[in-house]
Order: sequence, then structure tokens, then C-alpha cells
Amino acid sequence: MLKTIVATFQTVMGSSLSQQSAVDTISQWNSRPPHELIFDSGRREIGQYMQAVDRLQQSDNVRGSNELMSTALARLKREFIAVLSRQSEYQAGPSSTTEWSSVNDSTAYVSRFEDYVVYKSLRISFLQSQLKRLRFEELSRGCSTKRCEWDMLKVKMELLWIQVSKICVKILFQREKQLCEQIFEGLGDDAVKDECFMGTVHDFAVDLFTFAKEITMSNQPYDRMETILGVYDVFAWVLPSVDALFKSVRGEEIRNICAETLSRIENDVGRMLHDFEDSVLRGISDVSDNRGEVHGLTEYVMKQIDLIVRNRRLLTSLIKSTPSMDFGDLIIPRGDLMDSHNRSFLELHLILIIVVLQRNLKKKSEFFQDPSLGLLFIMNNVRYIVQRIEGSNELQEMIGDSYLKKLNENVKLEMINYQSSTCSKFLTCFEEPGLYITRCFRSRPSKSAVRRRLKAFNSAFEDIKLLHSVWTIPDLQLRDDLRVSMCEKLVPAYKTFLEKFSSNPEIRPILNKHAKYSAEDLQL
Repeated sequence: MLKTIVATFQTVMGSSLSQQSAVDTISQWNSRPPHELIFDSGRREIGQYMQAVDRLQQSDNVRGSNELMSTALARLKREFIAVLSRQSEYQAGPSSTTEWSSVNDSTAYVSRFEDYVVYKSLRISFLQSQLKRLRFEELSRGCSTKRCEWDMLKVKMELLWIQVSKICVKILFQREKQLCEQIFEGLGDDAVKDECFMGTVHDFAVDLFTFAKEITMSNQPYDRMETILGVYDVFAWVLPSVDALFKSVRGEEIRNICAETLSRIENDVGRMLHDFEDSVLRGISDVSDNRGEVHGLTEYVMKQIDLIVRNRRLLTSLIKSTPSMDFGDLIIPRGDLMDSHNRSFLELHLILIIVVLQRNLKKKSEFFQDPSLGLLFIMNNVRYIVQRIEGSNELQEMIGDSYLKKLNENVKLEMINYQSSTCSKFLTCFEEPGLYITRCFRSRPSKSAVRRRLKAFNSAFEDIKLLHSVWTIPDLQLRDDLRVSMCEKLVPAYKTFLEKFSSNPEIRPILNKHAKYSAEDLQL
């Protein structure tokens, strides 16, 4: 429709008009009040005025024509500003087709004297007002990315920059591009359109994307990965639009900022993961509890693994090599990753994180004074890891059945080791060596030995009861399995010990006095 109307004006303007008629037309409009606009008149009157200006330009030797021409151009400029200002107030949609067609025709005249300064000034002001509503100035005001606290930057990036970027690229910048093409369509000069568009949005676009670029320039720690990935996701989403909007030579700076930021993040994600794995392996946080509880490091690592799972799609595309097993003074055997041939690089990173976490937990368990408590600590922490994996179908899929099976086997192994360590304190009380004395080739129970064994058993049982009142096993099923398993070992041995001597008249008084607990009391 716009092209049809423009063609109509071109036809009108090409018709003949006398010098006097041109002077009369321009003079008539000069006598009207300033608020009356040619562009608000019908198409015929607009066409006549344009034709009059054309005719006057051809009559430089006529007396007074230069002064009248200046008056006409001043009016076109004033109306051009008025229409652009009016458009700045129309946010919901474009102005009428007739109005923009008229502006299109007048642009050629105004541009000869103003070099489009008027257009850029007005559109910059309009765009600035729109961005102010989006709090755009907060991205640079009083907070450079080099000196600003990360928490503040994180909030600005996640709650402000991401949304502003999408609105700018997909709506505001796109609207400015379309506006330039509408207004300057009749000039046939792409350089003019680009100059006006770039002159309007260039500085805003540079500020917008530089803010994000600077965040990725330094080696960010792993715990900032989610924010960095958010930046990458936005850049990847808007990049095709950025390339289309800023495809000119002058737009190269903006395209490069976006491309460099994407490339930097792509190259940095693998480094961030390895740094995290190294920090998990070497984490020196103390074990301050005496209960064998799940350690804060384990909880933190599993939360970070959840972050990886949430960003699975993006990270899978970014991680393009197998994880490094070299941690300087320690090289993790690649076999610890299990069936690595069928896993993605990201999945191998997940498994490696759990591998180094278990190594760290093993070191921590050695600081417990009671070895049994150290074993309980390992059991609880590995069981927690298993539960978190089993609680997420997506994480379970990424870890794989074979490694999950290995983790469950580790839990069982630690449970067996804990049983063995704990039960041995009791079972040694019931061993036959040392319970009997031989006199005259005849063996009989030693009263003192039975008494010592009963006292040792009572002491060990009371100690373990006290410890178990403090130690914890959060997993109820694991707790029950452990109790049943230990009872299966201890109760029969204790029963056999009591029954063995209960019929002996010399030992029975000792049992009655020192056997403080029944077999049922051993239900720990």
C-alpha cells in the first residue's frame, strides 16, 4: 500500500505547475497558523505543495525564489519534526500510511540541509525514553562489571539484562529498523537508511552487549556458571536477529561483541567444570559433627549437579571433549568412570564429580576417632548421593545404570564394614579361646574369664547404645536393614554364650549377677 501511495505522489509531482502557482501555493501555506500541517491535509494538497517546491527549485534566477524556497524547506523541516514527534508518542503501532508517505516525500528536501540530524536526535530521544522504562541505565550507572559486587551483577544480569536484551533486539531495535526503511524508502540510498538506524541505536546496543561481554572476560568460578549460561542462552537466541539488524559495516562492532562473548563462554565452560571438580577433590571443610551425618560438601555438590541437569541441553552442546583426569599431583584412573565409551562428555563430567567427591569423603572419614563412625559417615553420604540420583529420572539417565549400581554396591560395602567393625567389639567377648582352663587333663569354664567377658560385653553394649543415641542414619530403610543384619550376627552369638553356661552350677551365679542384658535387649 505504501509503495502505491508513493508512486501516486511521484505522478502528481511530475505534472506541470507554473512558477506563479508554485509561489501562490507556498505563500498560502505560509499565511496559515503554525499548528496547521500540510501532512494533515489530503493527498492532493500535499502533492501540490511538493510540486511547488520542485518547481521553485528550478527557478533560482527568479527574484525572491531563494527566500521563498528557504521558507518552504523550513516548513517541511518543522512538519517533519512534528510528525516524527507524533510517531514517538504512538507506541502501539505505526502512524497512518498517508502520513508516512508524506514524510517519505519530504525527507529528500530536508536531508539536503540537515544531514538527518533531526531524525536521529528525535529517535534517540524516543528510544531513550523507552529504555528508561526498562531501567536500562542501571546496567551502567554506578556499577562497572570490574568493580561491582557479584551479587549485584547477578541480579542485574538475571532480572534486568536478559529481559532488556530480548525486548531491545526483538522489539525496539527491530521497530527502529522498520521505521527507517519506511521513511527513507523513496531515496533509494541504503547508506542513508543505515546511517539513521545505526545513529539511533548504535550506542545503546554497544552498552547493552558490552555489559554482558565484560562479565565473561575474567575466569569466573563454577558457582557462577548458571548466570553465565543464561547470558549465553540469550546471546544464542538473539544472535540471528543481531546479524540481520546490524549487517552493515558500521554494525560490525556490535556483531563482534556478541560473537566474541559466545565464543568465550563456549571455551570457558569446560574449564569451569574442571575447576569445580578440582575444588571438590581438594575441599578441606572440616567434619565437625560426631553423628556421621551427610556432610555439607555432599549436599552442595548434589545441588550443583542439579544445576548441570537443568542446563543439560545447553551444556551438552558446549562440552566438546572428555574431562581431564589430571589434577596435578593426582591422576584419576579413567576406569573409575565406568562405561565411558557410551557416555556424552557432559555425563562423564557428572560421574567424575561424584568420583572425586567420594575420594574427598574418604579422606574426611579418616579424621573420626572412632573408625566405626567414619564408616557410618561414608555410608550415609554415599547413600544420600544414590537417593538424589534415584529421585531424578533425568539425572539417573545421565549417570547410567552401571555407575548407579556401583554406588549402591559402595553403600553395601560400607554397611558391611560398619557391621564388621561394630560387631567385632561384641563377638570377641564370645570367642572360646581364653574361656576355659585345663586341669588334670580336664577342661572347664573359667569363672574369672566368664566374668571378664560379661563385663566387657556389658561395657561394649552400653558404649554402642550411647553412641547410637548420637549417631544418625537418615535413611530409614538403610537403618532398618543395618539393625536387622547386626541382630542376625549378635543375638545368636549372645544366646549361645548364655545357654552354654546357664546349666553349669559354678557359672550360673556369675551369669545371674553379671548378665545384665537378655538376648532381646540386643535389638539395637
